[in-house]
Amino acid sequence: MAEKRHSTIIIVPHAHGKVFKIQLSRMLLRTLAFLGIGIAILSVVSVVASGNFLRQRALFRTLQSENKQLKGNNQRLAQTLTQVQARLTQFEQRTKALAIAAGVANLFSDASGATPGGVGSGGPLTRMAAEPEALVRRQEQLDQALAKVEKRLSDQALVISHTPVVAPVVGVITDGFGPRIDPVTHQPAFHDGLDISVAFGTEVSAPADGIVTYADRDSGYGRLLKINHGYGYTTMYGHLDRFLVKEGAKVMRGQPIGKVGMSGRTTGPHLHYEVWKDGEKQNPLYYILDAY
Repeated sequence: MAEKRHSTIIIVPHAHGKVFKIQLSRMLLRTLAFLGIGIAILSVVSVVASGNFLRQRALFRTLQSENKQLKGNNQRLAQTLTQVQARLTQFEQRTKALAIAAGVANLFSDASGATPGGVGSGGPLTRMAAEPEALVRRQEQLDQALAKVEKRLSDQALVISHTPVVAPVVGVITDGFGPRIDPVTHQPAFHDGLDISVAFGTEVSAPADGIVTYADRDSGYGRLLKINHGYGYTTMYGHLDRFLVKEGAKVMRGQPIGKVGMSGRTTGPHLHYEVWKDGEKQNPLYYILDAY
Protein backbone atom coordinates (compact mmCIF):
# COMPACT_ATOMS: atom_id res chain seq x y z
CA MET A 1 0.00 0.00 0.00
CA ALA A 2 1.48 3.39 -1.08
CA GLU A 3 2.19 5.84 1.66
CA LYS A 4 0.07 9.00 1.58
CA ARG A 5 2.04 12.18 1.47
CA HIS A 6 1.14 15.12 3.62
CA SER A 7 2.46 18.64 4.06
CA THR A 8 3.02 19.88 7.58
CA ILE A 9 2.74 23.47 8.72
CA ILE A 10 4.57 24.15 12.01
CA ILE A 11 3.51 27.20 14.03
CA VAL A 12 5.86 28.38 16.77
CA PRO A 13 4.23 31.24 18.71
CA HIS A 14 7.40 32.12 20.75
CA ALA A 15 10.60 30.54 21.93
CA HIS A 16 9.14 28.56 24.84
CA GLY A 17 5.55 28.17 23.65
CA LYS A 18 3.84 25.07 22.47
CA VAL A 19 4.47 24.11 18.87
CA PHE A 20 1.44 23.55 16.64
CA LYS A 21 1.53 21.23 13.66
CA ILE A 22 -1.03 21.19 10.88
CA GLN A 23 -0.90 18.43 8.36
CA LEU A 24 -2.43 19.10 4.98
CA SER A 25 -2.96 16.58 2.27
CA ARG A 26 -1.96 17.31 -1.29
CA MET A 27 -5.60 17.38 -2.36
CA LEU A 28 -6.40 19.94 0.31
CA LEU A 29 -3.47 22.12 -0.74
CA ARG A 30 -4.66 22.03 -4.32
CA THR A 31 -8.15 22.92 -3.24
CA LEU A 32 -6.86 25.82 -1.16
CA ALA A 33 -4.69 27.00 -4.05
CA PHE A 34 -7.65 26.96 -6.43
CA LEU A 35 -9.75 28.82 -3.87
CA GLY A 36 -7.02 31.47 -3.51
CA ILE A 37 -6.74 31.92 -7.25
CA GLY A 38 -10.53 32.15 -7.54
CA ILE A 39 -10.70 34.71 -4.78
CA ALA A 40 -7.94 36.75 -6.44
CA ILE A 41 -9.73 36.63 -9.79
CA LEU A 42 -13.03 37.62 -8.17
CA SER A 43 -11.29 40.48 -6.36
CA VAL A 44 -9.83 41.80 -9.63
CA VAL A 45 -13.19 41.46 -11.40
CA SER A 46 -14.90 43.19 -8.49
CA VAL A 47 -12.44 46.10 -8.56
CA VAL A 48 -12.81 46.49 -12.34
CA ALA A 49 -16.60 46.28 -12.15
CA SER A 50 -16.66 48.76 -9.31
CA GLY A 51 -14.51 51.20 -11.32
CA ASN A 52 -16.79 50.85 -14.36
CA PHE A 53 -19.82 51.42 -12.20
CA LEU A 54 -18.33 54.57 -10.71
CA ARG A 55 -17.43 55.85 -14.16
CA GLN A 56 -20.92 55.06 -15.50
CA ARG A 57 -22.52 56.79 -12.53
CA ALA A 58 -20.32 59.88 -13.05
CA LEU A 59 -21.19 59.87 -16.77
CA PHE A 60 -24.89 59.51 -15.94
CA ARG A 61 -24.74 62.49 -13.58
CA THR A 62 -22.90 64.53 -16.23
CA LEU A 63 -25.52 63.64 -18.83
CA GLN A 64 -28.28 64.55 -16.40
CA SER A 65 -26.69 67.96 -15.83
CA GLU A 66 -26.18 68.54 -19.57
CA ASN A 67 -29.75 67.46 -20.29
CA LYS A 68 -31.06 69.92 -17.72
CA GLN A 69 -28.94 72.67 -19.24
CA LEU A 70 -30.11 71.80 -22.76
CA LYS A 71 -33.74 71.94 -21.63
CA GLY A 72 -33.13 75.42 -20.27
CA ASN A 73 -31.38 76.45 -23.47
CA ASN A 74 -34.25 75.06 -25.56
CA GLN A 75 -36.77 77.01 -23.53
CA ARG A 76 -34.80 80.23 -23.94
CA LEU A 77 -34.36 79.50 -27.67
CA ALA A 78 -38.09 78.94 -28.05
CA GLN A 79 -38.78 82.29 -26.37
CA THR A 80 -36.20 83.99 -28.57
CA LEU A 81 -37.69 82.47 -31.74
CA THR A 82 -41.13 83.67 -30.71
CA GLN A 83 -39.79 87.18 -30.15
CA VAL A 84 -37.92 87.13 -33.48
CA GLN A 85 -41.05 85.96 -35.28
CA ALA A 86 -43.05 88.78 -33.73
CA ARG A 87 -40.39 91.33 -34.77
CA LEU A 88 -40.32 89.93 -38.31
CA THR A 89 -44.09 90.21 -38.52
CA GLN A 90 -43.90 93.83 -37.36
CA PHE A 91 -41.04 94.50 -39.79
CA GLU A 92 -43.07 92.96 -42.60
CA GLN A 93 -46.05 95.21 -41.89
CA ARG A 94 -43.84 98.31 -41.90
CA THR A 95 -42.19 97.22 -45.15
CA LYS A 96 -45.64 96.73 -46.70
CA ALA A 97 -46.64 100.23 -45.62
CA LEU A 98 -43.48 101.62 -47.25
CA ALA A 99 -44.23 99.58 -50.37
CA ILE A 100 -47.66 101.18 -50.62
CA ALA A 101 -46.14 104.65 -50.17
CA ALA A 102 -43.53 103.85 -52.83
CA GLY A 103 -46.17 102.74 -55.31
CA VAL A 104 -45.15 99.06 -55.30
CA ALA A 105 -48.06 97.70 -53.26
CA ASN A 106 -47.99 94.38 -55.14
CA LEU A 107 -44.42 93.69 -54.08
CA PHE A 108 -45.43 91.02 -51.57
CA SER A 109 -47.94 89.20 -53.77
CA ASP A 110 -45.21 87.18 -55.51
CA ALA A 111 -43.26 86.25 -52.38
CA SER A 112 -43.75 82.71 -51.13
CA GLY A 113 -45.13 82.55 -47.65
CA ALA A 114 -46.67 86.02 -47.91
CA THR A 115 -50.25 86.80 -47.11
CA PRO A 116 -52.50 85.06 -49.69
CA GLY A 117 -54.36 88.16 -50.82
CA GLY A 118 -51.39 90.53 -51.15
CA VAL A 119 -51.17 94.03 -49.73
CA GLY A 120 -54.43 95.71 -48.85
CA SER A 121 -56.60 92.63 -49.48
CA GLY A 122 -57.79 92.49 -45.89
CA GLY A 123 -56.94 88.79 -45.62
CA PRO A 124 -55.48 87.23 -42.47
CA LEU A 125 -51.75 87.24 -41.95
CA THR A 126 -50.30 83.72 -42.28
CA ARG A 127 -47.97 83.07 -39.35
CA MET A 128 -44.99 80.76 -39.77
CA ALA A 129 -43.89 78.04 -37.42
CA ALA A 130 -41.22 79.30 -35.07
CA GLU A 131 -38.38 77.40 -36.74
CA PRO A 132 -34.95 78.96 -37.28
CA GLU A 133 -34.76 77.91 -40.95
CA ALA A 134 -38.19 79.39 -41.72
CA LEU A 135 -37.32 82.63 -39.93
CA VAL A 136 -34.04 82.92 -41.84
CA ARG A 137 -35.82 82.39 -45.17
CA ARG A 138 -38.45 85.00 -44.28
CA GLN A 139 -35.76 87.46 -43.19
CA GLU A 140 -34.03 87.02 -46.55
CA GLN A 141 -37.33 87.63 -48.38
CA LEU A 142 -38.00 90.76 -46.33
CA ASP A 143 -34.47 92.01 -46.97
CA GLN A 144 -35.01 91.63 -50.72
CA ALA A 145 -38.41 93.32 -50.55
CA LEU A 146 -37.05 96.20 -48.48
CA ALA A 147 -34.18 96.65 -50.95
CA LYS A 148 -36.71 97.01 -53.77
CA VAL A 149 -38.76 99.50 -51.75
CA GLU A 150 -35.64 101.52 -50.89
CA LYS A 151 -34.60 101.59 -54.54
CA ARG A 152 -38.06 102.73 -55.59
CA LEU A 153 -38.11 105.46 -52.94
CA SER A 154 -34.58 106.48 -53.92
CA ASP A 155 -35.61 106.70 -57.57
CA GLN A 156 -38.65 108.75 -56.64
CA ALA A 157 -36.56 111.06 -54.46
CA LEU A 158 -34.12 111.49 -57.36
CA VAL A 159 -36.93 112.37 -59.76
CA ILE A 160 -38.44 114.81 -57.27
CA SER A 161 -35.06 116.46 -56.66
CA HIS A 162 -34.79 117.05 -60.43
CA THR A 163 -38.37 118.32 -60.83
CA PRO A 164 -38.78 122.15 -60.70
CA VAL A 165 -41.35 122.25 -57.88
CA VAL A 166 -40.28 125.45 -56.11
CA ALA A 167 -40.46 129.05 -57.29
CA PRO A 168 -37.15 130.59 -58.44
CA VAL A 169 -38.29 133.90 -56.90
CA VAL A 170 -41.38 134.96 -54.95
CA GLY A 171 -42.99 138.17 -56.14
CA VAL A 172 -45.96 139.47 -58.09
CA ILE A 173 -46.98 137.59 -61.23
CA THR A 174 -47.49 140.34 -63.77
CA ASP A 175 -48.04 138.03 -66.75
CA GLY A 176 -49.06 134.38 -66.85
CA PHE A 177 -48.61 131.50 -69.25
CA GLY A 178 -50.69 131.55 -72.44
CA PRO A 179 -52.20 134.10 -74.86
CA ARG A 180 -51.74 137.76 -74.00
CA ILE A 181 -51.21 141.24 -75.41
CA ASP A 182 -47.48 141.85 -75.74
CA PRO A 183 -46.57 144.79 -73.43
CA VAL A 184 -44.03 146.14 -75.93
CA THR A 185 -45.70 145.58 -79.32
CA HIS A 186 -49.25 145.66 -77.94
CA GLN A 187 -50.08 142.79 -80.28
CA PRO A 188 -51.65 139.40 -79.42
CA ALA A 189 -48.93 136.87 -78.62
CA PHE A 190 -48.39 133.66 -76.72
CA HIS A 191 -46.44 133.99 -73.52
CA ASP A 192 -44.21 130.94 -72.90
CA GLY A 193 -43.71 131.41 -69.17
CA LEU A 194 -44.33 133.54 -66.10
CA ASP A 195 -43.26 137.14 -65.55
CA ILE A 196 -42.56 137.59 -61.82
CA SER A 197 -41.98 141.16 -60.70
CA VAL A 198 -39.42 141.58 -57.88
CA ALA A 199 -36.86 144.17 -56.85
CA PHE A 200 -33.85 144.72 -59.08
CA GLY A 201 -30.95 142.47 -57.96
CA THR A 202 -33.13 139.86 -56.22
CA GLU A 203 -31.40 136.50 -56.20
CA VAL A 204 -32.87 133.78 -58.41
CA SER A 205 -32.66 130.23 -56.99
CA ALA A 206 -32.58 126.93 -58.87
CA PRO A 207 -35.97 125.20 -58.49
CA ALA A 208 -34.38 121.74 -58.79
CA ASP A 209 -31.05 119.98 -59.23
CA GLY A 210 -29.51 120.14 -62.68
CA ILE A 211 -26.71 121.33 -64.96
CA VAL A 212 -26.40 124.82 -66.48
CA THR A 213 -26.47 124.39 -70.25
CA TYR A 214 -26.62 128.05 -71.31
CA ALA A 215 -25.58 131.36 -69.72
CA ASP A 216 -25.35 134.18 -72.28
CA ARG A 217 -27.29 136.93 -74.01
CA ASP A 218 -30.20 135.87 -76.22
CA SER A 219 -32.03 138.65 -78.14
CA GLY A 220 -35.27 139.57 -76.39
CA TYR A 221 -34.49 137.42 -73.30
CA GLY A 222 -31.45 139.53 -72.51
CA ARG A 223 -29.16 137.61 -70.19
CA LEU A 224 -30.65 134.13 -70.39
CA LEU A 225 -29.79 131.09 -68.28
CA LYS A 226 -30.94 127.53 -68.98
CA ILE A 227 -30.77 124.51 -66.69
CA ASN A 228 -31.21 120.91 -67.80
CA HIS A 229 -32.66 119.02 -64.83
CA GLY A 230 -32.80 115.61 -66.48
CA TYR A 231 -35.90 113.42 -66.72
CA GLY A 232 -37.04 115.64 -69.61
CA TYR A 233 -37.15 118.90 -67.59
CA THR A 234 -35.55 122.19 -68.69
CA THR A 235 -36.04 125.62 -67.15
CA MET A 236 -35.18 129.08 -68.50
CA TYR A 237 -34.54 132.41 -66.73
CA GLY A 238 -34.64 135.63 -68.75
CA HIS A 239 -33.88 139.33 -68.23
CA LEU A 240 -31.18 138.63 -65.61
CA ASP A 241 -28.84 141.36 -64.45
CA ARG A 242 -25.95 138.90 -64.03
CA PHE A 243 -25.15 135.23 -63.69
CA LEU A 244 -23.95 133.58 -60.49
CA VAL A 245 -23.08 130.27 -62.20
CA LYS A 246 -21.36 129.31 -65.42
CA GLU A 247 -22.21 126.90 -68.22
CA GLY A 248 -21.51 123.29 -67.24
CA ALA A 249 -21.93 123.98 -63.52
CA LYS A 250 -23.95 121.55 -61.41
CA VAL A 251 -26.57 123.29 -59.32
CA MET A 252 -28.71 122.14 -56.42
CA ARG A 253 -32.26 123.12 -55.55
CA GLY A 254 -32.24 126.46 -53.71
CA GLN A 255 -28.77 127.46 -54.96
CA PRO A 256 -28.50 131.10 -56.21
CA ILE A 257 -27.97 131.10 -59.99
CA GLY A 258 -28.43 134.75 -60.95
CA LYS A 259 -29.91 138.15 -60.11
CA VAL A 260 -33.04 139.77 -61.47
CA GLY A 261 -32.44 142.64 -63.91
CA MET A 262 -33.86 144.46 -66.94
CA SER A 263 -31.73 143.02 -69.75
CA GLY A 264 -33.40 142.34 -73.09
CA ARG A 265 -36.86 143.43 -74.12
CA THR A 266 -38.58 144.45 -70.90
CA THR A 267 -40.45 147.35 -69.37
CA GLY A 268 -39.21 146.84 -65.79
CA PRO A 269 -37.22 144.56 -63.49
CA HIS A 270 -38.70 141.07 -63.40
CA LEU A 271 -37.85 137.42 -64.00
CA HIS A 272 -39.16 135.63 -67.07
CA TYR A 273 -39.43 131.95 -66.05
CA GLU A 274 -40.16 129.01 -68.35
CA VAL A 275 -40.58 125.26 -67.77
CA TRP A 276 -40.20 122.69 -70.55
CA LYS A 277 -40.97 118.96 -70.35
CA ASP A 278 -39.85 116.60 -73.10
CA GLY A 279 -39.42 119.52 -75.48
CA GLU A 280 -42.87 121.01 -74.85
CA LYS A 281 -43.55 124.26 -73.01
CA GLN A 282 -45.46 123.92 -69.74
CA ASN A 283 -47.35 126.28 -67.45
CA PRO A 284 -44.85 126.84 -64.62
CA LEU A 285 -47.69 127.27 -62.14
CA TYR A 286 -48.51 123.56 -62.54
CA TYR A 287 -45.13 122.73 -60.99
CA ILE A 288 -44.63 125.39 -58.32
CA LEU A 289 -45.69 123.95 -54.98
CA ASP A 290 -44.31 126.45 -52.48
CA ALA A 291 -45.86 129.69 -53.76
CA TYR A 292 -48.65 131.21 -55.80
